[in-house]
Amino acid sequence: MGGWLSRLLILIVLALAVLTGPATVWAQGGETGNTPGSGATIHVVQRDENLFRIAMRYGTTVESISAANGITDPRYIAVGQRLLIPNAQPGAPSAETAPGAVVTHIVQPGDSLRTLLHAYSTTAVSLAAANHLTNPARLYVGQEIVINQGAVEAAPIRTLYTVRPGDNLLSLAARYGLRLNQLLSANDLKLPTPLFAGQKLWIPAPDPAPALVDLPYPVTGCTLSPVPAVQGQTVSLHLTTDGPSMLAGTFMNAPLQIATQDGNHHYALIGLHAFTMSGIYPLELAVTQPDGTQTALTLRLMVLDGGYSAETIAIEQQDLLNPTVTEPEWQRIATIMSGFSAQRYFDGLMGLPSAGAITSQFGTRRTYNEGALETFHSGTDFGGGPGTAIIAPARGVIVLAEFLPVRGFTTIIDHGWGVYTGYWHQSEILVAVGDVVTPGQTIGTIGSTGRVTGPHLHWELWVAGVQVDPMQWVRQSFP
Repeated sequence: MGGWLSRLLILIVLALAVLTGPATVWAQGGETGNTPGSGATIHVVQRDENLFRIAMRYGTTVESISAANGITDPRYIAVGQRLLIPNAQPGAPSAETAPGAVVTHIVQPGDSLRTLLHAYSTTAVSLAAANHLTNPARLYVGQEIVINQGAVEAAPIRTLYTVRPGDNLLSLAARYGLRLNQLLSANDLKLPTPLFAGQKLWIPAPDPAPALVDLPYPVTGCTLSPVPAVQGQTVSLHLTTDGPSMLAGTFMNAPLQIATQDGNHHYALIGLHAFTMSGIYPLELAVTQPDGTQTALTLRLMVLDGGYSAETIAIEQQDLLNPTVTEPEWQRIATIMSGFSAQRYFDGLMGLPSAGAITSQFGTRRTYNEGALETFHSGTDFGGGPGTAIIAPARGVIVLAEFLPVRGFTTIIDHGWGVYTGYWHQSEILVAVGDVVTPGQTIGTIGSTGRVTGPHLHWELWVAGVQVDPMQWVRQSFP
């Protein structure tokens, strides 16, 4: 009798579920999750799952799940993580029978063919075909590629290790808490197998595994931001090493200005000239360890066109267009703003130097008095009446405060690490060389001194000796 009643209760519950619709949905692993909105459900991530398989199960896409949950890198989800599944489709094909989901990936430093194939469970043939690549190994930082995720059976969770001098299979297995045969199997190796420095080994890793990077020892991490780069903007490099090292490098035949912290964190800020041709450029890096061992690393960086407009400027002060006047002043400014201070004063986003409206953007191609279109606007202009306050956008040290024929009353602030800001055409300077200024401090007033067509503030920002868009620093924190 008790069994008959139990079966009857189950039938009643099922009937109510059919009649009332999905007020709740079952999550993976037997948990329930409330439906946050129409067509959405909750999924609890289980061991050995990835976003591709979850998307296939619910008949949706990896992109949709990532967007709904704020996931920036779809390769990494954690066991037990609760995911909102938008537009889940009942009776969707399983991950085993559905075609691979197509995802977009922006190539980062440390990405290589082997890491991408492993992370996205795809093949070199599939990657080449989807992106019209003749050599998939020739990827560049900032490259946007589409990947047929899940084209092959997902590999076990692993991380990539670079063999160091003195390493052997037994010591590595012990270091990572593995059995020797686990390490051998993950790399298709058999005993006896000697290792060599620089060799790459797959290490079975716990779930979730650390990010996959393919970098030469002693480099443990490398980031470039933003990628792809844009002409006239700043690119930030942050490279970490396994222990104290020295970093040197060049980009477009110019040496990098390197700032090192704690011996193993290395930073460089790269200014891209506004006339840089779009294309792929090598960033050459050399890491020197205390024993003199040197490791080379080349990153191929894509630079895009900035899409700048053009304008004609009418100047009545013809003498201020004369190279005998403009060139000496330019050389002095360039010398000051190409320096490098090891101390960093700036921190976080820069503020705006004026409350006035922007009247001219950085990078605009310019011709003066109908001449050749061979110059560009090297800063951002702010409108304002004479006497309007000019404000320091970040902490720094005043390194120039005087009148110049072309730039009028001029102030330059050294913010450290090769970052300088300049303020042209002021009516009054309120600081002196050597002063340490703080964000929000009034340093001068807007005027119309020097080569101008009316009162305004011309604000420049230089990075590593190159004029770059200062408004990027208002929107993006560096390094």
